[in-house]
Amino acid sequence: MLSFWDGGEGHLARVAHLATLLQERGDRCLIISSRAKAARVCTLAPGVAIAEVDNRPETLLPVKQRLPQYSHAFRHAQRRLALGFGDQDFVMGNTARVLDVLRAFRPHVVVNDYHDTLRIAAEADCIPVVSLAMAHGLRSGPTLGAWKMHELADRPLPECLRSFNDSRAHWDLAPYEDERETFEGDLNLIPSCPELDPVQQRTNDVYVGPVMTPPTPLHHRPRRKPLVVSYLAEGNNRPDSDYPRALAAVVKAERNLEFAVMGGGRYARHFRTGETFLGIVPAQRYLALLDEADLVITHGGTTLVHALERSVPVLCLPWTSSEAAWAEQAEAHGAGMLYPAYRRPLEWRVDDAVHPSTPLAGHWALPITAQELSRCLGRILEEPGHRAAAADLAERLSVTRSRFDLVDLVRGVGR
Repeated sequence: MLSFWDGGEGHLARVAHLATLLQERGDRCLIISSRAKAARVCTLAPGVAIAEVDNRPETLLPVKQRLPQYSHAFRHAQRRLALGFGDQDFVMGNTARVLDVLRAFRPHVVVNDYHDTLRIAAEADCIPVVSLAMAHGLRSGPTLGAWKMHELADRPLPECLRSFNDSRAHWDLAPYEDERETFEGDLNLIPSCPELDPVQQRTNDVYVGPVMTPPTPLHHRPRRKPLVVSYLAEGNNRPDSDYPRALAAVVKAERNLEFAVMGGGRYARHFRTGETFLGIVPAQRYLALLDEADLVITHGGTTLVHALERSVPVLCLPWTSSEAAWAEQAEAHGAGMLYPAYRRPLEWRVDDAVHPSTPLAGHWALPITAQELSRCLGRILEEPGHRAAAADLAERLSVTRSRFDLVDLVRGVGR
């Protein structure tokens, strides 16, 4: 089995867990990593072989200082352009570097957890692909911006297919019709359940429940105060946000709650490392914190699913429209809330750093305040229905998880 990781803790944690399961059953696994990320792979996936690939561009294009806070038009390639990557040369060069590793390692199957050139390289070398992706990685997932479709007013969202399809043509592959095909495979493993996930299941989509260690029936240590766990991912050069500062103000002022805050550099500016601010923690400690939590603040990806599997309600502050769709699902089931500021109307803008001529729909300066954060936390914790609704989704996720053996599914595609 071969996979690729270059950022995004939840993605690596899932692949590392799957690799551990495969290795326990006698299979060999390798993960490609950029040099900058290899040490983190060693930490989260001990014992897995690593191939370092220099997949960063030699020079970066000029980047605007203030990127969109939240844009429904941000597809993967557009976002990479906005961060300064040369598009076509990058896709072609990175695909070639991945192909070199594939031909040296000769895997039976490639597991693609949201990496854009990995599928092209695998197809070029006739290796089957297992996709491990949330709904936003699949064409059966929600159209970007769908949860506010009425605000799009039939204006098309820009596509960035050319760079991928030029690369595919170079290796005699059929063109993509939708950019999200990048994240699909011969088998799509969706780490969720139908009741929670805003996808439309197809024949090669299989719900497998959360991919990582399931919750254990722990006896929570006695707490005088409810525990709030915060993990808003900040990888992939996500734009600055008011959230760390607002959260720090809540932690300082709130006397009736305990907090465990995970994150990197942008949080370190507002917290001292200690009992409250934990930095980036190992996967098992992350899951153990969720086991003990009474409420989880998340952007709405992997952490949302793992919190709900533990019957813990969520407060969601998404980065993308797909994550907002997940938050909408959780809220519709009564298991959490979408932060109210995301209910604001979309604003249309042209941003040369993303697309020089096509207006983009998004929230460009989203206010996140300590007062509103505190109000949302109180509302979720004080209304017992949120915990009961999360427990209902936990049961559905558990049933979905029990239906399949992940190793058998991956091996089946490899055969």
